[in-house]
Amino acid sequence: MAATGKTTRSNGNDVVDDIAERTARIREELAALGEALAGAGALKAGVAREAAEARIDDVLKNGEQLLSEMAGKYSRAEKQVSTTVREKPLQSLGVAVAAGFLAAILLRR
Repeated sequence: MAATGKTTRSNGNDVVDDIAERTARIREELAALGEALAGAGALKAGVAREAAEARIDDVLKNGEQLLSEMAGKYSRAEKQVSTTVREKPLQSLGVAVAAGFLAAILLRR
């Protein structure tokens, strides 16, 4: 019976060693998987960043174009107001007084 006890202990150690070995392999595989996922995440982040930068460039170009158009419209409106004030000074003064009066009424409340 003593031999049976040693065989069981030997088998018990073999099982523990086998589990330890498999656990070590699983840890290595998980570490490799983690590295692979991190690489894939970095790749996707790089692609996403490039797409975002391209979109930002498009938005900036469109914004600059819109700003240029708005500046042109503002300039034309300013010239038109200036021309109208020169041509009709009393009417312009009346509109300014009425706008001021209306603003005063609204701001009192």
